[in-house]
This record gives sequence, structure tokens and C-alpha cells, in this order.
Amino acid sequence: MGFQIMSPHGLIQFLTITSYVTTNMAGIDIWVDINPQVLEFGHSLEANCSTSCVGSDVLIILEYKSGLTPHRQSGSKWIADFFPKVTAWDVSVPCFVRCNREQRSVKEVVTVYNREINITSLPEVLEVNRRYSLQCIGPRVYPNNKLILTWLRGSEIVQRNSREGQGLPDEDNRLRNVFNFTASLSDDGQEYTCLAEVDLGSNTTMSITNSSVTLQTYSFMDQPRILDKRPKEVKQEVILTCEVSDVYPVEKMRVRWFQDGEELNSVTTRPNSNTVQSTAAWTPQETGLIEVVCMADFEKYPSVPSKNHTVFIEVYVFSSPEIQIPTSHEGNLVNITCHVLNVSGDLELRLKKENDILAKGSSSTGLTISHTVQAQAKLDGQQFICEAELKLQDQSITSPVIKQQVGTLHVLYAPLKAEIFQAQENWIEGESQNLTCHGQGNPVPRRVWIKDGKMESRGLLYIPSVQLQHGGLYVCMVKNEHGLKTSSLNVTILYKPRDTFMTISVNNKTVSGFPVEVTKGDEITLSCMSDGRPSPVLEWVNPSNGNNIEIGPGFLRIPYITSEHQGIYICRATNQYGSDEKDVDIRVKGLKWIIVVTVGIAAVLTTAVVTALYQKFNARKRGEYNVQNAKPNNNAQIPNGHEYQKSFPLKKLDPYCGETITNGLNQ
Repeated sequence: MGFQIMSPHGLIQFLTITSYVTTNMAGIDIWVDINPQVLEFGHSLEANCSTSCVGSDVLIILEYKSGLTPHRQSGSKWIADFFPKVTAWDVSVPCFVRCNREQRSVKEVVTVYNREINITSLPEVLEVNRRYSLQCIGPRVYPNNKLILTWLRGSEIVQRNSREGQGLPDEDNRLRNVFNFTASLSDDGQEYTCLAEVDLGSNTTMSITNSSVTLQTYSFMDQPRILDKRPKEVKQEVILTCEVSDVYPVEKMRVRWFQDGEELNSVTTRPNSNTVQSTAAWTPQETGLIEVVCMADFEKYPSVPSKNHTVFIEVYVFSSPEIQIPTSHEGNLVNITCHVLNVSGDLELRLKKENDILAKGSSSTGLTISHTVQAQAKLDGQQFICEAELKLQDQSITSPVIKQQVGTLHVLYAPLKAEIFQAQENWIEGESQNLTCHGQGNPVPRRVWIKDGKMESRGLLYIPSVQLQHGGLYVCMVKNEHGLKTSSLNVTILYKPRDTFMTISVNNKTVSGFPVEVTKGDEITLSCMSDGRPSPVLEWVNPSNGNNIEIGPGFLRIPYITSEHQGIYICRATNQYGSDEKDVDIRVKGLKWIIVVTVGIAAVLTTAVVTALYQKFNARKRGEYNVQNAKPNNNAQIPNGHEYQKSFPLKKLDPYCGETITNGLNQ
């Protein structure tokens, strides 16, 4: 029932309720009220016993095991005990009631606990894919079967444990819950909680204490790898690179470089989410096998063992080879020298032209080899290679170190020839042209263009629009202090026909003036000429279909001209670049009267047709007409045209057909 009856107010409440229960209940009832129901060891406890007995013969007895002495208050039907500090594990409340010679008893067992809960410690950080155990030791509880230990991953229950028997009150036999798991990346930062609860029955529990642990995980499976183990040259700075892969968390991984126990300055980068790289600028100061170490560890996890990769890098002395090739005139001998001054190890020196070896030698120190060639123009610009190969101590680690220097042979000679590039002999009028004057020599020759006695000191000649005056002889001259060469190009300008003209001969006499009038029966000869390159083809375009016409190259002859030969004659000149033409109008005398008569007859016929159509049109008109600006007429029956009339009815005699027109109908 849970009343605090040690105070006056609590006592009044208890008595009031007891009286109420007694009044309303038949028979004898006993109530035992414990507060709290689950008691923490060393804390206070209230135990109340009451009855519903009615009568004067009521006896209530509340007796405890030794060591439990309460502060008591009592009444005729109740006893209220208060324990300020309970230091026993076996606590029960037995209540005995005798009512009118009838006896009954009730015993309530109090669950006692403490808050001691322990989680066995794990390593500071857990390695991924490795098995671990989380062990929770629960608090001391009596009865033992009242305790439940639960492991939670976050808010998820992963394992629950409890006991069956009550156990003995004097033995400290703690409940343990051991959770075995394999660490994973998802466990990093994950909280695991061990929860201690007391079973209150009816599927109800009460939490009494808990303890949590947050896991840290890591992945460090592989050894660090030094990527570049090749030999290095003494006193030459190189970049050492070390890489660690499959790492988690990468931001906590530290990778360092060491030489002879001294740390080198390094830079750490993380190219992706699980890889760490460290680079160090290193300048070896002595030759031989030098030990360098790459060390990787988690600085914040000192319990995780570090991992190392150690290599011995061979350091050597190897100065670059040098090649000496003096400049020489054509025909002289040239001595080519190749040498290496400083080297440590087995050296082979070779002088090569492309892939051909001209000379070679070997030594363990400095070495010089040479080769002699005769200077020729064709060898100018020829490259020679001075190649040195150093064989190292451990050939299984790396291939020999090879260094090269390339030298160029310079031969002084006169220009071999003068060349004209894009040299076309025929140019087309109006198009652009580029001419390049080129000559090979050493030193580089000067290039000059000469045309029509004029000289231009430039290698490229550009003409934006070719004209007739651009034809002629072009001379390309190249020269240096050793000689000169020339080349020429004779240019012809091609153009379309132009200046086409004709001469006309009538009866073997040349005539002038246009048009040309001849008499029937005359003999006429037309001659045509035109300028163009290539020479144009001449053709005659004659509008007539007359017979007895002779046509030949550049002429047209009519031995006996008639009216059918009259018309315009065209001479057309054509080549592949265009055409030009000239025309002449030939007229035959005596044809004018025919034209006049023909025109007259055509006029008369036209007038007659128009008049007939007009009469027919007016004969079909009906209704009223608006007449303006009428011309006078001689018919008295028709109103005078000079008199202005807007309209009048057509009830007059038609002067053309002699009929009377009324209301628009023929009468």
C-alpha cells in the first residue's frame, strides 16, 4: 500500500483506510505493505501489517530475524515498523494475526541489492575482424533469481542473462553476462551498455543500475611499403614515398621516415579513405648502402604496435657524361670526345650515332673515348650520343643506371642548291601566289628574289592578285660567305579572252560603222579576233537559219546575201578561264516597204476587230448608263454628247441596229 505512517499525517491516512477496509470487508484480511518493494542495501525500509479483524480479541505479531530492530508504532489492528538503515541481505516481513481464536499469517520477502556493477576492461582500441568479450558483473542481489543483466548495443538488446534459483543470502555470488563479438568498423564509436534490472513479476522490471563502454576500433592489416627502392645519386635530392593501405581510421595513422635513427621531415597525405602516404625529401651525403626506415603507427593508440619497412638504398657517385664536338669546315677532320670524370663502380662508356656504337670503353673511375669523322655537308646537324652505364652492386634490385648527353655536329659549307617551293610556271590572273626561296647551308644563307633587274631580300614572295605584269623570269638566289646558288622560274600569266573585235568586208571592201547595211546579192565576210591565254576558241552565234553560209576559224562568209540572212551576228571567244564576245547588226536594203505594208495591214485588221467587238458589246447593254464627256454625234435621235447627262432611259432607236430598245428588252 506504500504509506509513510511515521509522520502524524501518514498515520491518520493509514488508520482511515484501515477502518474503511474493515468496515467494507467480510472475514479476516491481513495486509502487509513494504516500502520500497526493492531495497538498496544500507537504505531505510518501512514495513506495515494490518488486519480487518472485528472484535476485542485481536493480536498482531511482527517478528524479524536477528539484527533487524525497527522503530515501531502500533494500534489495535496495525503495526508500522521503520528501519533507518538495513544492513542485512535476508530481509522478510512475517505478519501473524490472531482474531477471535482464528489465526492467520503472511510473509513478504524483500529484494535487497547494491549498485556495484563492473565491466571488465577491453584494450584501448580493438582490431577489426578480431574476437573480443564484453563481460559484465552485476550487482549483489538477494534473492539471486531476481536479477536480470542485459547487454545493449545502442538501444538494441544483443544478450540477456538471469538465474533460476534464489541462492543463499550470505554468499556473494554475482551474476555475469559475457557477450562475445567480432570487432568491425561499425563498432568504432559504438556504445555498449550493461543494464541491471530487478524482476518485479508480471513481466515487470525495475532498473537499478547500468554501466557503459564506448568502443574504438582500428584496421592496420598490412605492413607499410617503400615504393621506390632504386639506387640514388649522392648529394642529389630525391623524394622517398611510403604507403600504408587498408587503414582505419586514416586520420589517426602516422607515417614517418628515419635514417640512422633520426627522423626525416615528411609530409603525410591521404589519397583515399583507407590509404596513407608519406613523402620525404632526402639528400644522401655518402655512398654505399644506406638504411632508411618507414614507420607507421597510431599516435593516439599507443597500445597498437607500430609496423616498419626497412630497405637499404644504394647511393653512388655518377657524374653526367660530357660530349665535345668542335665546329668544322666541310672536308676537315673532326675529333668527337666523350668522357666521364667522376664515378664509383663499374662504368661502361659508349659513343653512338643513333644505334650504332662508334667507340666504347670501361673503367671503375673516370674514362674518356673519342672518334674521328670527316666533316661533310650531309653530316651537318648529325647527333652523336655519349652514353654512360653504371653497374650497381645488387643487380637483382635494379637495372644499371644509364646517363646520356647528346651532341650535334656543325659543318660549315656553301649552299647546296637554291630551291623554289610552290613553283608553278602558269599563274591565273586575279588569284594569289606564294613563292618561297630556300637554300640549305651553314651558316644559314641569305635568300634574295630577283625580277626585272630588281632585288628583294626576303625568302617569301607574296602576290595577292596576279596581273599580266607579274609574268616573266623570277630568280631565287641563296648565298653565305662560302658560296651561292640560284634557281629560276619563268612565269606565264593565264587569263580569260578580252578585246574581242570584228572586221567586216562587203564585196571585198572593208566597211566601218554599225549597223552594216548591204544590198541583196552582196558578198559579206566577217573576221573575228580575240586576246587570251591560252588562245581562245572562236564560235559564231547567227540568229538566222539562212543557207549558203561559210564558217571557218575566225571568219564567217555569205557569198550571196538575202533577206533571210538579216540579223545580229555574234562572235564568242572562250577558254577555260572565261569568255568574251562581239556582235554586229546586218541589215539588207529593200526590206523597208515590206515592213511598212505589213504594219499597215496589221493596224487595219486590229481596228476592224476592235470595232466589231465594241458593237456587239453595246448591243447587249440594258438599263440606265452614266455618260460623261460624251463625244458629239450626228444622229438627231441620240442626245448631244456636249450636254452633260447623268442618266437617261434607253427608249431610243438604236442607230447601229435600227431597233427600238424598251425596258432593256428587244421589241
